[in-house]
Amino acid sequence: MTTRILFFGQLRETAGRAETAVDLPPSVATRSALIDWLAKDDPALHAALNQDSVRLCIDKKVVLAEATFSAPNEIAFLPPFSGG
Repeated sequence: MTTRILFFGQLRETAGRAETAVDLPPSVATRSALIDWLAKDDPALHAALNQDSVRLCIDKKVVLAEATFSAPNEIAFLPPFSGG
């Protein structure tokens, strides 16, 4: 099953794209496993996604840092919000 991965704000610039579509292996079921798999060849992206302030959304719902997931339709990485 194909999962749509979205990158917002500064993360989009670091990733070099706004989105990508991937087939996640079954072993990728946590945030840390996803980041390790997704950014295995890109240390800058790995560091950017691993920041504590980056939020992870699974199918349009913000999830806790180490929530598990299985075959999501969409995953979004959200940078810290600012403004007022």
